[in-house]
Amino acid sequence: MSMLTRLLSWVALCAVGAVFGLATTITHASSLAVVPAIARIPVLGTILSSGAVGIVLGVLACGGILLAVRLLLHDRWAALATGLGMLAGMVVISGTGPGGSVIVPGDLLGIVWTWTVAGMALLVVAWPDFSRIRTLQQEHAARVSAPGDGS
Repeated sequence: MSMLTRLLSWVALCAVGAVFGLATTITHASSLAVVPAIARIPVLGTILSSGAVGIVLGVLACGGILLAVRLLLHDRWAALATGLGMLAGMVVISGTGPGGSVIVPGDLLGIVWTWTVAGMALLVVAWPDFSRIRTLQQEHAARVSAPGDGS
């Protein structure tokens, strides 16, 4: 793949990451109206009525796209571009808007969301590539099991 193609794909993945970052940041504090029967279940009712539904779905969406990019493209730099796009999209709308509205308040949920996105991007980008280790192990096994050369 030529360098121009790689750069253009990184720009496109950065834009995809920004869209995911914007969408999930807007919805990270979403909650569901809970049916009274479900609300009586101690843990499930608490999770569904709190803002945890939005943050859980946001983590699944952002983590899923980061993993998909890293696993399907086998390119650490593509995952980095996607993660930086997510962070940029989140930062752009995290401040106070012109009308004084705040999408990501400085409460616990907002702080958890901010650090979770950054942590996921860092983890996916920094995860080691084990395919090189497997290749080396296979080469070593082939040398050990090969018949001797008579020396």
